[in-house]
Amino acid sequence: MTVEPVDRQSLLERRSLLFSPDPRLGWVFRDRRAYYVPFTEPPPQPQQLPQYLQQQVVATRQALDQRRRRTLPLSVTGFVILASFSAYSVSDHSLGRTSIPLGSFVLALICLGFGVVLTGIAATSWRNARDAYETARRRAEETYGAAMRDWQARRHRHESTEHHQANTRPEWGAVPRPLSRTRLDVFGGTLWSWEALLTTYGSSALFTGPLLVIDLSRETVCGELAALSRAAGIDVDAQVLPAQLAASTLLSGLEPRGLVDAIVESMYGGSPDAARADRAMDDRILMKVCEALGDGVSLARIGAALRALMGEPDDSAALDRDERRRIANELFSVEYRRQAHANLSRIESYVHPLEQLGTRPERRNSGYLTCIALDSDARNVRSELLTDLIVQWVTQRVAASGSPRPSVVVAGADELARRHLERLSDACERRGIPLTFLYRRLRETGGEMIGGGTVAFMRLGNHEDATRAADFIGRDYRFVLSQITKNVGGNESHTESDTEGEGDSDTISLSTSIGTSTNWGTTRSSGATRSGGGPFGFFADRSTNTGDSRTRGGGTSETDTHGESRSVSRNWSSAYSYAAGTNWSDADTTQRVYEYAVEPVSLQHLPDHALLLVETRHEGGRKLTPVECDPAIVTLDRVATTPLPDPPPRQPSAVPGPPRWATPPAVDPPREPLPYAPGPPPGYQTGPHRPSEDQDRQPGQVVPRTTRSLRDPSRQNPSPPGSRPSGTGDDDRPGPPPLFGHGNE
Repeated sequence: MTVEPVDRQSLLERRSLLFSPDPRLGWVFRDRRAYYVPFTEPPPQPQQLPQYLQQQVVATRQALDQRRRRTLPLSVTGFVILASFSAYSVSDHSLGRTSIPLGSFVLALICLGFGVVLTGIAATSWRNARDAYETARRRAEETYGAAMRDWQARRHRHESTEHHQANTRPEWGAVPRPLSRTRLDVFGGTLWSWEALLTTYGSSALFTGPLLVIDLSRETVCGELAALSRAAGIDVDAQVLPAQLAASTLLSGLEPRGLVDAIVESMYGGSPDAARADRAMDDRILMKVCEALGDGVSLARIGAALRALMGEPDDSAALDRDERRRIANELFSVEYRRQAHANLSRIESYVHPLEQLGTRPERRNSGYLTCIALDSDARNVRSELLTDLIVQWVTQRVAASGSPRPSVVVAGADELARRHLERLSDACERRGIPLTFLYRRLRETGGEMIGGGTVAFMRLGNHEDATRAADFIGRDYRFVLSQITKNVGGNESHTESDTEGEGDSDTISLSTSIGTSTNWGTTRSSGATRSGGGPFGFFADRSTNTGDSRTRGGGTSETDTHGESRSVSRNWSSAYSYAAGTNWSDADTTQRVYEYAVEPVSLQHLPDHALLLVETRHEGGRKLTPVECDPAIVTLDRVATTPLPDPPPRQPSAVPGPPRWATPPAVDPPREPLPYAPGPPPGYQTGPHRPSEDQDRQPGQVVPRTTRSLRDPSRQNPSPPGSRPSGTGDDDRPGPPPLFGHGNE
C-alpha cells in the first residue's frame, strides 16, 4: 500500500477559491446525476405484417389440405376403379368375348388428371402465398433491425454526452447569503463550527467589501479567517483585547459627543430600567469634562479629571497641574460636586479599568478586514465593560461609515443587551449593511431577537433550546397511520324447545224446547157444469153438475229437544334453531396530526459543520435549506462557487400507460390479509349436538307413539342450513352444545 504525498501548494491554491464573489454561507451537495436527462425516444416497434398475407397463407393451406384429403383421394379411387374395369375388359377381349373399352381407360385418366391438377393448383397457390409472406417478413425484419441499430446508436450518443456532461458538472454548489433581509441570526453551534462559518462567509464577503468582525467568544474564532486573509494579501487589522489594550485604536476617531454616548450607554447596558435622571447627569458630567480636556480626550485623561473632581489624590501624568486645578475648581461648584459625588464615583469606577485603552497606539493601516476579539483570559469585569463599549463603537462607526460600508459580524451576541443589538440592527438595516449575529444559546437575548431577520440553526445541544427552535420553525399537517385494528371472532347460538302436552276439553250442551201448535180451517166449494151438442151438433146435449164441499180440521204439535256435545284436544310441538357466524376485520386508520417540521432531537444531533437555513417565503410558508459550511470543501473536486442550477424536470416516460379513463390499478395491501374463514375462537364448540331423549324426560313419563313419530328425523324436514349433516337414526338429530344445554355423554 502506497500513500501519495499531499500537494499542499495545490490545496492553498484551491483555498483561494474562498475569495470569490457573492457572499455565501456554505455549500450544498447534489448528485451530478440528478441533471441526467433520460433518453426518452421510444424504441422502434416491429412492423406489423398485413393481415391479408397471413390470411392468404392460411386459406391456401386449408384449400391444399382439402384437395389432399378429399379431391385427390376421390380422383385416385375413381382412376383405380376405372382402370381396374378397363383391365378386366382387356382380359375378356383376350378370350374373345368383348372389344377393348378405350373409353373407360380415357375416363380413368381424366378422373386422375382432374384431382392431380386441382391439387397442384392448390399447392402452387399455397407456395406463392407462403413466399409472399416470407418476403414481407424478411423485409420487415430488415427494416426493424436497421431502425433498432439507428436507435441504439442515438441512445449511445445521448448517454455518452450525458455521461461526459455529468463528469464536468459540479456536485457542490454555493448557498448564497439571503438578500431578503440584511440581518442573519445564527443560533447554536460549537466554536469549531463558528470558526468554519466565519471563514466560509467572511472570505466571500471580503470580495465585495470590507468586513468588521466582533469576536466575543473569548476563543478567537476569527483567527483562521485572519490568517487566510493575510495569506491572500488582504490588509488585516486584528486586535485582541484586553491583551493589546494600550495599542488598540478602538475609540480613535470618535468625537467627544460620540465618546460620551458610548461610555454612558455602556455603563447602563445591563440595566435597561436605570433612572433617566442618573443617565442624564452622567452625560452632563462627562460632556463637561470632555469640553474641559479640549482635543486630547482619552479614557485616561477622563479618569484623571474625574478623580480631580472628587478630590482624590492622583499622581498620573495624564493631566498637568493647571488642568487638574482648573477642572477641580472651575468646572463645577462645590455644592454640585457634593450632590453628584455618587455619579462621579460610578463613572470613575467604570472608566478606571479601561484607562490604558489607546495610550500607546500603533501605526496601523485601515484594515480591509478588522477583527476585534476578546482573549480567553477576559473573564472579569474589564471584559464585560469592553464588550459593551465595543458594540457602542461599532454602532457609531456603522452610522458614520461612508462608502464602501463594511459588513458586520458579531460572534457571541449573547453577551450584549437587547437594546444595544436592536440599535446596531437598525443602523445596519437603515444603510443596507449585512449584519450577522452568532448566538450560543436560544434564550434570554437570543430568544428575544429571533425572527428579526433570516434565521439559521446549528447544533443545539440543550433540549430547551432545541424545542424553542423547533417551535420557531413551525409545525405541519400530515397524515399518518395512527391505528391498526385486527379482530377475529366467532359466535354460535343454539336454541331447542320441546313442548309436549295433553289437553281434554269436555263440552256438554243440554237444550229442551216444548211447543204447542193448533190449526183450524173450513173449506167450502160449489160449482155447475153444463155441456151440450148431439151428433153433428143438431141436437143439444145438456148436462148439469152441482156440488157442495165443506172441510173442517185442526191439529196440535209438541216438541221436546235434548242435546249433549263433548270435544277432546291434544297438542305437541318441537322447535330447533341453530346459528353460527364468524366475523373479522382488518382496518387501518389514518389521522391528520400537527407535528414539528423539524424534530428537536434532529436539531440536537446536527453535524459540526451543518447549518439549517430557515427562510420565509413571500407567498407564505417556509423554506428549509441544509448547508455545509466547512471551508475545506472548496479543496474537493467538482466544487462551484456559485449556486447550482435547478435540475431539469423529469421527462415523461415513453412507455405508454393506461388511458386516463381507465380504472386505476389496485394497490397492493401493506401486509397479508387475514384468512377468509378464520373460524371460531379456540375452545368453542364448532357444531351443535343432539341431547339424549331420556335426559329431557321425567321419570315415569311415557312418550306417546305419536310424539315419537314426530321426533323421528326421517319424517321431518331436512336440518336447517349451517347444521352438521345428520346420519341415520334418532341419534343424529342436531342438538345444542353442552354450553347451552345438557351434557351429551
